[in-house]
Amino acid sequence: MATQTIKINRAVERITVRDEEGEPLYTWKVRTDDASMERMTHMVGDAMERFHALSGELDAGGTEEERKQAADAMVRLFKRNTCAIIGEQGWADVLEYIGDGEEIDPADYISDLGEVFAALCSWLWEHCSNKQLREAGVFFQGQKKFVPNNRKARRSNKKGK
Repeated sequence: MATQTIKINRAVERITVRDEEGEPLYTWKVRTDDASMERMTHMVGDAMERFHALSGELDAGGTEEERKQAADAMVRLFKRNTCAIIGEQGWADVLEYIGDGEEIDPADYISDLGEVFAALCSWLWEHCSNKQLREAGVFFQGQKKFVPNNRKARRSNKKGK
């Protein structure tokens, strides 16, 4: 008999950022009802492809103007998705934390914002059901190019042909 895990979600979860001594610096309330989770997973799932494209543009170099445009687009992507999960105040708190209390230009901190984005995505995936992730296209969106299109090709890959 297969075992199943019963997952009971609260309507609101808290995400807390702590300082080096373990004291809470920021606490954000995140709605975890089905409708909110589905909205967030769809939004973040759609953002993943755009993130990969923008990362390629930033890595490719190009002119200074092209890099600036890609960085600005990446900041907009991070802001939109961060706000979808932890709200506008959460975005302001993230910028304050990255800048150690000083006002910063987010485009200068793409790497740090990327780490925050990854942490929020991980939190989101841990709090979603498999069905919500599948419906958002999260499982296979980045892996489509590795999955053979037809059954015969998949079978031949398994046999080592």
